[in-house]
Amino acid sequence: MLPAVPGVTPLLIAALAAIAPNPRLPAAPEDGGPPLSVEDPHPRARAAVVVAAPTPEPPAAKARLQGQIMVLGSRDALPGARVITEDGEALAADLEGRFTLWLPPGEHTLVLRAPGYDDLEVSVTLEPGEDAVYEYRMGAAAEGNPYKTTVRQEREVAVSSTNLRDDEIHALPGSAGDPFRVVKSLPGVAQLAGFLPYVIVRGAAPGNTGYYLDGIRVPILFHVAVGPSIIHPYFIDSVDFYPSGAPARLGRFASGIIEGRTRPARRDRVRGDFDVRLTDAGGILEVPINRPREPGCKARRKKDCPKGQARGSLTVAGRYSYTSALLTLLQSAARIQFWDYQARFDHRITDDVDYTAFAYGSFDEIGQKGDEESFLRFEFYRLQQRVRQRLARDGEANYSLGLGYERTGVADVKSGEWRIAPRVDIRRPIGERGDTELGFGLDQEFQIFRADLAEDLDDPGLTENLSYVLGNRFVSATGVYAELLWRKGNVELRPGLRGDLYVQLGRSPVLPDAQSVTYAVGVDPRLLVRERLNDRWTLRQNVGLYHQPPSLPVPLPGIESFGFDRGLQRNLQGSVGYEYKIGETFILTQDIYAGWLSNLQDYELARAIDGDVREVDDLVIQITGYAFGLETMIRLDPRLRAYGWAAYTLSRSMRDYQLGGTSPSSW
Repeated sequence: MLPAVPGVTPLLIAALAAIAPNPRLPAAPEDGGPPLSVEDPHPRARAAVVVAAPTPEPPAAKARLQGQIMVLGSRDALPGARVITEDGEALAADLEGRFTLWLPPGEHTLVLRAPGYDDLEVSVTLEPGEDAVYEYRMGAAAEGNPYKTTVRQEREVAVSSTNLRDDEIHALPGSAGDPFRVVKSLPGVAQLAGFLPYVIVRGAAPGNTGYYLDGIRVPILFHVAVGPSIIHPYFIDSVDFYPSGAPARLGRFASGIIEGRTRPARRDRVRGDFDVRLTDAGGILEVPINRPREPGCKARRKKDCPKGQARGSLTVAGRYSYTSALLTLLQSAARIQFWDYQARFDHRITDDVDYTAFAYGSFDEIGQKGDEESFLRFEFYRLQQRVRQRLARDGEANYSLGLGYERTGVADVKSGEWRIAPRVDIRRPIGERGDTELGFGLDQEFQIFRADLAEDLDDPGLTENLSYVLGNRFVSATGVYAELLWRKGNVELRPGLRGDLYVQLGRSPVLPDAQSVTYAVGVDPRLLVRERLNDRWTLRQNVGLYHQPPSLPVPLPGIESFGFDRGLQRNLQGSVGYEYKIGETFILTQDIYAGWLSNLQDYELARAIDGDVREVDDLVIQITGYAFGLETMIRLDPRLRAYGWAAYTLSRSMRDYQLGGTSPSSW
């Protein structure tokens, strides 16, 4: 019989060299440099709250304006929000949303801008030598809820992607407080039956959908069976779901991609949260560190001085399941256990450079009590170190190094994988108007696979190809990409190109004592278009080629990329759709998609059921197929106080088998 999959072991740590900051547009110096200035204000605006505060004497010919930009209705700052002055240039706020401007005396109009929020137009009148301090509150964008944004179409990516963000995605009924679970209710998505924590996107196998967290691949997003997300919900700032048309920086999957992005911890005070559910309990604690004292304090004791925003923060979280004990009370023979942990350190190195170290891990086990041959175990660990550098003109560079270990185990058969993943992502505006942005980067992965097999399975007489799945091997995946975001009026274009080179060194499938080298190359061109016809109608289209290494149809941690001589899985897919606003209440979206899938890895179900499996080809076969469908979603306009949506997918997924002809896909 063909063995199954991976198991356990922690991971290590790596350091990332510090980088010299690339300065943003600075405030004008005290000796009277030219003032910063602004572009035309947005028509929507909200009122500012003014907070008086004494500060040191400014130069007589200038006035100093200090401000902090925060979220309306909360104490959260808006890091990186832009302050645009009357001459059209912008200054980015720091990690705490603070900024400083030196301006000539008189009346000035400023525009505050942040992604996902309405532009805020404010006026301020300054006297010669005045030192004014203001606090501004920005409300969610008009496309979103007046208080928080729930689900909106991603404007920065001109496709039918869906972006989820902010507090309401943690409270969606049926999501158990997990932002990732909201994806399961969107068009084109189906839940894999049983206890495995995977989704099916547009008729492709579960293994053709990828999961990312802050640019690092993870094998699963949920615990098995009734388990929640493997990351505490309040780490998650937003979730991007791409059924197709993913940006070129994301790849190595032939179907959909789900990407979670974490938020930096808040730094104004200590926060904690603890929750208890029927199956598990968990909690999170945020602690600001390195909090400077407010300048100008004249208290006798320094500890009596008020403190400002901290330069860094430490966040720890975890969850533990007592499901096994609960099942014992119910006299059940089933055994289900899971736990996870997260620890994150954030620190501001300079005004333009931030450092983050994020460690997290997850463990799942399911089986029958007293039967050690029946259990299935998933576990994985990750450590990511990242340096984020703000560049001139709102550009950004991210340098990261991810380390990881993952393993699957079934009874006495286990397979594990060590992973080293350096990555560089750079975004820079080009041109004078700022309507064009260039993105490029390097996406590298080194994978070391190690199998722990029973003696009878490690026999050199193993039949052809079996070592590709469970054998010891080394895989290198080198990816480079470039994409251009161009905006002109109501039209957005995003052409992109991604290339990946895969190389594997492992045991030969023909000569057991020999080593073999296999390789494959994937080139993915992509084009995304968005056209806004008027206030009600928006059109969107995308077409692209997506490739993926050979892998199991149902993914298992620690088992992938076996045998590049089998070729890459490919999906040539495109979609055409529209968005229509129905009055002031509803938004209707529809997308027609079609995809041609080639060299897919799928199960040979007949032999698997009969139990006659001695080779990989007896279980996993290479086939072609196609999928097409119509996805419909009607949702309440998020500007309303109530929110929600209904989604329906009409689709068909077919497979062309070498023996047996064409039939509907198992998925």
